[in-house]
Amino acid sequence: MWTAKTSLHTARSHPATVSYKGRIYVFGGGGPSFLSLDTVEVYDPRNDHDPARDRWEKGPDMLQPHDYPGVAVSGKHIYIMGGHHPDATEGGPSKDPGFTFCEVLDVSKGVWAEIAPLPVPRFALKGAVLDGRIIATGGVAFTGKGLTEYDRIDIYDPVRNIWIQEDGLSLPWPAAAHGVCMHQGCLFIFGGYSTEGIHTRAACYDSGTKAWRMLSPIDKPHAAMGVVSIEETIYLVGGWEVDGRTVMDTVIAYLPG
Repeated sequence: MWTAKTSLHTARSHPATVSYKGRIYVFGGGGPSFLSLDTVEVYDPRNDHDPARDRWEKGPDMLQPHDYPGVAVSGKHIYIMGGHHPDATEGGPSKDPGFTFCEVLDVSKGVWAEIAPLPVPRFALKGAVLDGRIIATGGVAFTGKGLTEYDRIDIYDPVRNIWIQEDGLSLPWPAAAHGVCMHQGCLFIFGGYSTEGIHTRAACYDSGTKAWRMLSPIDKPHAAMGVVSIEETIYLVGGWEVDGRTVMDTVIAYLPG
């Protein structure tokens, strides 16, 4: 059964959303007229039975607006990576050169800090933590002749404050608005936009063997879906169908063999 909960203070599309110590953090996203948002909202679902405390709280504003960025959580830090370029409000996503700006929130202090920019500007990328390292996967941007999806995986080195690439480590296909999660120590990728459009491919990366393994395809093409790993199962929630316009209400589950 689905239950309505307390609404956000600000309406927004594809914000970066994570859970941290039982609280839900919502970063940026898109507002009216393609405007990127820099605001942060925080919700503690443990207060939903107390009307006096059941509300979204304002978090510390980001240093820059981020719409459709990558996000990853490592320790007490939440990393926000790229997204739509804040000035790309006229042509919409089809003319968006992407954004390189990255920043990190020290949740214990409530303070943001700028970190090294992405080597390649892009939006609709996905973040994750692989072997303890922050990674930015895929993404898309307008490069002059059209939109380009990327298969690159950039790794953040916080000691040197640089993004690096590792020989042989890239996505198995160019991907944007794809689904990503860590599950049982492996990096899983599902669907998304690629050079031929939205598709059904799925794969997982084993850092021990340093190889991707193709999985059973998704039931139908998915992009811009939510992905979550709980116990033994991975869930794909909603998303766009193959036309990139029709929004799905389906939830499907994958149990790795």
